[in-house]
Amino acid sequence: MQSVDDPQPASAGSQLAAARRERGLTVDEVSERTRVRVTLIEEIERDDYAHCGGTVYARGHLRSIATTLGLEPGPVLAAYDATHESVAGPVLVVPPGEFDPLRGSSRGGGRTFRWGTAMIVSLLAVCLVAIVILLLPGGDSSDSSDSARQGQPSTPASEPAAPPPSASAPPPTTSAPAGVNLVLTTPEAQSWLEVRDDQSHILLSQLLQSGDSRTITAPGALRIRMGNAGAVALSCNGRALGSSGGEGQVVTITVSAADSGGCEVGDGGGGPAALATAPSTSVN
Repeated sequence: MQSVDDPQPASAGSQLAAARRERGLTVDEVSERTRVRVTLIEEIERDDYAHCGGTVYARGHLRSIATTLGLEPGPVLAAYDATHESVAGPVLVVPPGEFDPLRGSSRGGGRTFRWGTAMIVSLLAVCLVAIVILLLPGGDSSDSSDSARQGQPSTPASEPAAPPPSASAPPPTTSAPAGVNLVLTTPEAQSWLEVRDDQSHILLSQLLQSGDSRTITAPGALRIRMGNAGAVALSCNGRALGSSGGEGQVVTITVSAADSGGCEVGDGGGGPAALATAPSTSVN
């Protein structure tokens, strides 16, 4: 049992701040190495995790910064977990007072409805109405057919029916690519990744640890820059693209949707760090 006079263990943020000062690094230098925003690093050093996006992302930033500063991530994460609830994945936070369709609670604490039961009752009512309509007598179909025939002029049996006018079959249409669904995985080693869309907007800028995976969907082409290409496995529209480079190699590629439903991989235009292979390759 810890004594009241025993010093409290250092928080995660203070450990990172102390390690950064001991190594003579500025916040800007740590941000450049980890690709974590300067303002976010400053907040983390003050143990302010409100803008981290949740526990999972906060732990990921702590691990990345600690590794960059040469610290063991374990003690830093333990200090964080001591004051924060540890969860296995992202958590959907529902603001208080908002309507909850599962529990039926509404703003202001008014009446509550059990929506699960209501939906089941509604479905049963719809099925019952459909069964009743099917079982109701629809009249004599032969009488209806005779009445319809009486209102139409008779056609002599000897007169052959005119063939319908021939119509040329419409040309087959080629559906445009639906877009790019890219999955990036670092199964065995970490790698820094930056993904931009065809408007140069940054969609992902993060250091992925071993075993991490990210999925990005975009209507147009994506430009991917990898700090350790040999550690990154890519899959586009459900098809594996294979390795884009060797261990420790910085590679930039572009991925776009192909007419066949697969993806086309091309040179990202990154100069010496770009993928030095043949031009665009269609992956089916």
